[in-house]
Amino acid sequence: MLTSSQARLFPVILSALLSACGGGSSGGIDTTIANASSGNAAVGNGGNPAGGSGDTLANLTMSCADGSGWQCSGGSILRVDNGIALTRSGVQAYGKSTNDLEPVVVETGRAIGLMPASGGTAEVRIRKDGNSAVSTPALLLSNLGISWDGKTDRPIIIETFMTSQGRVELGNGGTLSFRALPPATDLSYWDVGIKGASGTKINYANNSYFPRSDPSRCPADLIPCPTIESTGLRITQGDWRSGGIEPDLLVGGRLHEDGDTYAGNGPTDANGNVTYITTSTGPGVPFPGSKGYRTLDNWSYRYGNFASWVTQDTVDIIEWGGTYEINRGRRGVLAYGDATDPAAVPATGSATYTGLAYGWYSPNGTDDPVVFRAAATITANFATRQVTVALSNAVTYDASLAPVPTAVSVITTLGAAGQASANYMTGAGANAVLSGGLSARFFGPVAAGGSGTGPAELAGVFSMNNPATGQVSLGGFIGARQ
Repeated sequence: MLTSSQARLFPVILSALLSACGGGSSGGIDTTIANASSGNAAVGNGGNPAGGSGDTLANLTMSCADGSGWQCSGGSILRVDNGIALTRSGVQAYGKSTNDLEPVVVETGRAIGLMPASGGTAEVRIRKDGNSAVSTPALLLSNLGISWDGKTDRPIIIETFMTSQGRVELGNGGTLSFRALPPATDLSYWDVGIKGASGTKINYANNSYFPRSDPSRCPADLIPCPTIESTGLRITQGDWRSGGIEPDLLVGGRLHEDGDTYAGNGPTDANGNVTYITTSTGPGVPFPGSKGYRTLDNWSYRYGNFASWVTQDTVDIIEWGGTYEINRGRRGVLAYGDATDPAAVPATGSATYTGLAYGWYSPNGTDDPVVFRAAATITANFATRQVTVALSNAVTYDASLAPVPTAVSVITTLGAAGQASANYMTGAGANAVLSGGLSARFFGPVAAGGSGTGPAELAGVFSMNNPATGQVSLGGFIGARQ
């Protein structure tokens, strides 16, 4: 069901996504704009990432289900330190829309605001060739408090930003698997027409229905009526290969229909004629984005990546047993990649890393967050196991370049030398208005460089807020050894 307010907002979202732009209130963090597999998190021990003899973490190196040529973050949360979740080869944090807290949502067609959240899992997978050029992203999200029926979490989100019809699933061992969509007449698959709200939910998730020969069926006030879900990926190459600090950037966006029961027909009538799901006027889902949208921005060097993601989804869907359809928003950040072998991380010496930080900032939690960009400088002292992360010169990424109060210097604790957590660091941090935490990982081989000996790259994420004012800053950074 699409409300009038959704229909009025939709052309704005459509324009942003189909031009492959993130940013703004409806998209990800996109530097070109001028204006989770499930796992339960265990609370960690704060500043010390399980170092020394108490280190009980498993191997913290990358292992991707889809094999060689891929980089991935890991699909399970191992623990949480300083508000940041640790996965096998990454760290992550996310936030949710503040209208989640409204007892009655007035503006049902969009999700607004930003506040810290926990309990969910995000996983990013991306393919890289021999020159580290990126392609074929996959975003997996679970346990985010998105419910089609108002009772249970929806099936796992597997978003690949495909531009053709089809369906993506997790195959044996968690590999990505693609298949054709069953026809709308296959009521053994599209079983809501027979079973109603007891239908098989996973069959209505992670499908791409457009482009198609049948026309889109939009409400009267949705102009123009969309006919495609995605225009594909936009990839911009940075200058890091020639000594700069600008990473490569991959941007993807797609309008989705997850949970739309109109994907299948209703049961045939007494005369054997085709019928449609209640209130539908034709076969198949009505139009691209009938249930929301997603974006992914991925910055990368050779070994490490920083990614931001956004999903907006319709919840409490009437056909699944819900009572009052509204939209929920979630946005998160991950640092992930080919994590440095913990045994190779030095026990002496130091190294310096420089790079960039990106994030979202909301001045009061209820306003849609703005995108900001900052400089990142990281100094690692391998003897003391302290890594200082400094984010400075944060400004909105628009023509105004307005200052954003997210500058911070955080001293993190690196796992003990020789332990599984030797490539992982975490710490609490604060500035004059915000407080929270920051965690990061080392990526790539260890070698000597201009600033000392250390892993080739480093990337991390941060989440800070002010409960008294509602201010929120959520973002991440990536840097290379100098």
